Amino acid sequence: MITDLRKPSSSGDTRYAYLVGRVRALEVSLLTQKTLENLLRSENLDQALRGVAEIPYWGEVFQNISPRIYDIDKVLMTHYWQTIQEINSHPPGDKIARFFIWPFDFNEMKLILKYRIAGKTLEEAYPTTLDVVRVNRFLGGETREYLPDLWVKAITDSLEAYENYRVIQAVEMVLDRHYLEQTYFLAQNIESKVLKNWLLAFVLLAYLRAVFRARYQERKGELVRLLFFPQPLFPEGKLIEMLNASPEKVAEEVSNFGFDFLLPEKGIFRNDPSYLAEIERNMDNYLLDFIRSYRWKAFGPEPVFGFLWAQNMDVKNLRLVLEGKYFGLENEKIKNKLRECYYE
Repeated sequence: MITDLRKPSSSGDTRYAYLVGRVRALEVSLLTQKTLENLLRSENLDQALRGVAEIPYWGEVFQNISPRIYDIDKVLMTHYWQTIQEINSHPPGDKIARFFIWPFDFNEMKLILKYRIAGKTLEEAYPTTLDVVRVNRFLGGETREYLPDLWVKAITDSLEAYENYRVIQAVEMVLDRHYLEQTYFLAQNIESKVLKNWLLAFVLLAYLRAVFRARYQERKGELVRLLFFPQPLFPEGKLIEMLNASPEKVAEEVSNFGFDFLLPEKGIFRNDPSYLAEIERNMDNYLLDFIRSYRWKAFGPEPVFGFLWAQNMDVKNLRLVLEGKYFGLENEKIKNKLRECYYE
C-alpha cells in the first residue's frame, strides 16, 4: 500500500542551481488553466493554432504550421524533445532527462520492430537517441554492429515473444516491461527521496493502467504477463488476479493500494473506455500534484524534473485540444479529458 510517498526532501543540492534558474525562465511557456480555456473557446482548429502561436516558446514553433494532425503532433514532440535535450546537455541534468528520453527511445524501437516484422525498414526517424541505421544493421544480422546491452536484450526478448505469440502486442508488452524496469532501477539509484517515490508511484500506476486496459481489450493473462518483471510493488499474482477479478474486486484492490481517489465513483470500477480515460487522467493529475509542491525549491533536482513532467502534460493537453478541434468535438468532451496545469 502506497500512502506516504510524498515525503519531504532533504536535498539542498546546489549542482542543479543553473538548471533551476533555466527552468524559471522556461516556465513562462507552461500552460495555465486560463490559456486552455481560451484555446477551448476557439471556433475551429485554425483559430486554436493561432492561439497556440501566441504562447511563449510554443509560438515560435507553431508559426505557419499546416493544420494537419501529423504535422501538429510532430511539432509538439520535437519541441518537447528539444527541451529535454537542453536539460540533458547540462550535467547533472542528464540524470533527470533519461527518464523523459526513454519514452521516445522505446516508442522508436516499437516502430522499428513493427516495420521489421512487416518486412519493411523504418526510414524516417522520430526524436530519439537511437541510431536507427545501426539498429537496422543489427537486426539484419551484422554481427559486428554494436548496440548497448539494454537494446540487445530488449530486441531479443521482443522478437522471441513475437515468435511465441504471433501478435504485435507481444512486442509492445516486452518493450514496456524493459521501460518500466529501467524506471524502477532509476528509482533505486536516484539520490532524491522525492523523485525515488515519484518513480515508484509511476511504475505502480503503469501496472494498474495496464490491467485496466487489458480487461477492456480482453487480453489473455499470458500476454499481459510479458509486462511483468520481479519487483515488490505489484506482484505477478496480483496482476493476474486483478485481470480476472470482478469489477467490485478491482475497485477494492485499487483502494488497498491507496489509490481509491483514482476512481471517478468511489468503490466502483467499470470496463468502459470513458471511465478508463477518466481514471488515466486522475493518474496523470496525481503524479503532477505529487511533484508540483516542490516547484519552488531553490536547489535540487525536483523543480527540474517537475518542469519536464509539466511540459509532458502540456503536450498531452495541447494534443487533446487541437485534435478535438480538428475532429469537431464538443468543448465539454475535450475539457473532460484535459489534465491539470502545473500552475493551479
